[in-house]
Amino acid sequence: MLSEQTFMIANGCNLSCTYCWYETGSASYVTESLSPGVYDRWLGRCVDRGVDLRQINITGGEPLLRADFCDLLAVASRRARNVSVFTNGLLLGGEILAALRAARCEVHVSIDHVSPGLGDRVRGGTAATLRGIEALATSGVEHAQLCMVVTSRNHREVTPVRELADRHRYALELIPVALPAHHPLSLMSLPEQDRGELAAELAGAGARERPGYYARFRRYLQTGTVDASARCRAAERGVFIDADGRIALCTQRTAVALGDVASSDPDDVLAAKERAAADRRPGSCVSLDCLVLV
Repeated sequence: MLSEQTFMIANGCNLSCTYCWYETGSASYVTESLSPGVYDRWLGRCVDRGVDLRQINITGGEPLLRADFCDLLAVASRRARNVSVFTNGLLLGGEILAALRAARCEVHVSIDHVSPGLGDRVRGGTAATLRGIEALATSGVEHAQLCMVVTSRNHREVTPVRELADRHRYALELIPVALPAHHPLSLMSLPEQDRGELAAELAGAGARERPGYYARFRRYLQTGTVDASARCRAAERGVFIDADGRIALCTQRTAVALGDVASSDPDDVLAAKERAAADRRPGSCVSLDCLVLV
C-alpha cells in the first residue's frame, strides 16, 4: 500500500492552464517544500519496513521548476524500481535531459494541441512544449508518453496529437477535462454528434494498454457521469505526497492527512491509510477529477 508514491514536488507552474486543478480552485499550492534529503530518509524508512517501491511519480505543478530537481530525481531513481516524471516540457533540455536519461525514467509530457494558435487560448506554451518534445526525442531518453487533456475546444486535435506521438513512437494518453458540465470547456458542452465522434475515436485509443479506462471515458461521453468503481487502485497501491510532505490517500481536497514524510513512521501511515479506506465505501468518491488515476 506504499509501493507507488506520487510526489507533487513543485509549488508553482510556468503555465496557467485554465482547466488546471490549481487554477480552478480544486487544489492549492503549498508554500513550503522539502529538500531531497527529507525524501531520501522517508524512502529509506519505507524500504527498512519491507516496502517494495515499485513506482515513484514526480509531478507538480511543474516539477522541472525546482532548482534541485535533478537531486530529487536521483533520490527517486536510486530508491524505486521505476520512476515517471510528469512535465509540460517547457524546460526540457541540457542538464535536465541528461539527468532523465541517466535515471532511465519514463517522461510524460502534457500537450493539448499541435497548433500554438489554438493551444494558447486555453493552455499556453504550445510552441515551447513542441520544442521540448523534439529535444526529448533526440536526447536518448528511452521511454516517453504524451498526455492530452481533451476539452470542448481541442477535441478535433486528437488525431494531430496522436500523429505527433506516432512520429516519435511515443504512447498517448487522452484525459477528459475535469470541469463541471456547465463549464464551456467541458466535453458535456459539445453537441451529441461531436461527443459520439470522439467516443468512436477513443475506441482505438489504449485498447490494449488500458481498455477499462477508455471504456469508462466513452461511457462518460454518453452519459455525463463517471461510473462508480468497486475499488480505487491508485489508493490501494500508494499515496500522494504534497510539496510540504503531507501524505494523503488521494489528491482530492477532502482527503484526510495520513502523516508527513519528515517525521511519520511508514507503519503509522499504513495504519492511518487503512482507517481512512475503511471510513468510505470503496469507489464511492470517484469523480471526473480522478478518473485517469483509478
